Amino acid sequence: MPEGNFQSRWLAPGVDDVWNQFLTVTHRLEHQIDRRLQDNHGITHTQYEILVRLADAPKHALRMSDLAERIVTAKSAVTYQIGKLADMGLVERHKCESDNRGVWVKLTDAGRERLEKAAPCILSLVRELFLDAITCDQADELNKLLETWAGNLDRIERGA
Repeated sequence: MPEGNFQSRWLAPGVDDVWNQFLTVTHRLEHQIDRRLQDNHGITHTQYEILVRLADAPKHALRMSDLAERIVTAKSAVTYQIGKLADMGLVERHKCESDNRGVWVKLTDAGRERLEKAAPCILSLVRELFLDAITCDQADELNKLLETWAGNLDRIERGA
């Protein structure tokens, strides 16, 4: 931890409230989506996102490292989730022919079917828990904020 006045590094009360509310709301949204997907379709939100990324990829396949990057998580977490999805028959793993360390993940027909059945659940949840609660103007403002944060993260991750 850098030296200096620790107290001066705390967030101001109003800003602290915004940050805590942001964390609480995002965690609660994730929990609701996760719970409903598990109850209705037997998969987690992370597993759903993996299936979506594979469905959108050429030949419905991605290298494990590319998949981890696209869902913004650690490779070990993707490996764990892919193991669960493979056990359910929703994806298949294949060694990369050009790189013995690489692994390809491919969406199976069963995975595509599960995704197609779960998609309406996600869409209704996005509407019910998120979009129906805000106006079009609020959605535009939120989008501007998200673009600002994404740009800041891009700059930091590029090391600029």
